[in-house]
Amino acid sequence: MNFLTSRLGRYLLAQTLRGITLTLAGVAAAVLLVDVVEQLRTVGARAQLSLLTAVYLTMLKAPQILEQTLPFVVLVGTMIAMTGLNRRSELVAIRASGVSAWRFLAPTATAAAAIGIFSTLVLNPIAARLYDQFETESARIMGGEQAKSTVSGIWLRQGDKNQQVVIHANAVNTRIARLDGATLTFFDVQRDGSLKFARLMTAGQADLRDGFWQLTTVSDSAPGEPVAHYQHLALPTPLKPSALLDRFVNPATLSFWRLPGYIAQAKAAGVAPVRYELEMNTLIAAPGFLAAMAALGAVFSLRLQRLGGVAQMAGTGVGIGFLLFFADRLVSAFALADLAPPILAAWAPPVAGFFGAMAVLSYLEDG
Repeated sequence: MNFLTSRLGRYLLAQTLRGITLTLAGVAAAVLLVDVVEQLRTVGARAQLSLLTAVYLTMLKAPQILEQTLPFVVLVGTMIAMTGLNRRSELVAIRASGVSAWRFLAPTATAAAAIGIFSTLVLNPIAARLYDQFETESARIMGGEQAKSTVSGIWLRQGDKNQQVVIHANAVNTRIARLDGATLTFFDVQRDGSLKFARLMTAGQADLRDGFWQLTTVSDSAPGEPVAHYQHLALPTPLKPSALLDRFVNPATLSFWRLPGYIAQAKAAGVAPVRYELEMNTLIAAPGFLAAMAALGAVFSLRLQRLGGVAQMAGTGVGIGFLLFFADRLVSAFALADLAPPILAAWAPPVAGFFGAMAVLSYLEDG
C-alpha cells in the first residue's frame, strides 16, 4: 500500500497541515497588526489616513506578504507538528512499528509541495492583483498617481536586419505609453554585422501607438546634411504600447500566468527581462523550496524527548531555515546583477536545502 494513502500517512499529513495552519494564523495576525501601524506611519505621514483606510490598504497588501512568509510558515508549522508528535511519544510508536523516518517524512514534504503549487497557481495571481491595487491606492491617497506611472532614464531598442534604433528618454509614462525628452539614434547594419551611425533624432515627446511612434517637436540630423525640424513625425515601430508597461512594471504586481507574456514583450523591446524571468522561475521553484523547508523543520524535530537537547535542535533548524532564506535572497541579487542565470538563482536554494535535510536525516537515522 502507498504510505501516503495509508491511515498513518493521512494522519501525519493532517498533523502537518494543522501545524502549518496554526502558524499561518499567527503570522497573518501579526502581519495585520504590524502593517496597519506601518501604513499609518508611512502613508499617514504624507496624507490624512483613517484607521479604516489603513486596514483596507493592509488587506490589499497582506496576501503578498503572506506569500513571501510561506517558507517560514511551513518551517515553523512542520516543527510544531513534529514536536507535538514527539512529545506524545507518537514518533517512538511509529518507529517501533517498523516505519523509518525516511517514510514518515514523505507526507510532510508532500503537504509542503502541495501548498507551494497552490501558492504559485492560485495565491500568487490573487496577491499580485491586490498588490497592484495597493500601489495604486497608496499613490492616489498621497496624490502621486502620476509619479507611480512615471520612470526616469530609460533605454529601448528596435530594428530589423537592415537598421537598428537605440532610444533613450529622460522619462516614460507607462500609463499612456509616452516618452519625454526622447533621443533616437539610427544605425545601419553592415554586411559584416557591424553597425554604422546613420542619423540622430530628438523629440520633445514620443507617443507609442499601434505600429508607429508619434514624435512631437522633432530635430533630425544626419552626417553631411542640414538639421531638419518637424512639429510632428510618425516613425514605424514593431513595439506595442504595452511594451513600456511590461518593461517597468513591478514584478510583484504580475501573476504567474501573465509573466511569460511580459517576458516575451520585454525581449521584443530589446530589454533583458531578468527581473521577470527570476520571478517566474522563483514561482515555479516554490513547491520545491517549501518542501525543502518542511524537510529541514522535520529532521530537526526528530530527537527523542528523553535524550534532551530538543530545544537546541529546534533552534538549529530555525537558524538554518533563516540561512537558507537569506541565501535565496542573496542568489536572487546575483541574478539581478547578471552574475547568475535566473533559473540557477531560483533553483539553487531549494536543491541545497533539500539535500542538506537529507544529509542531516542520514546522519541522525542511519548514523
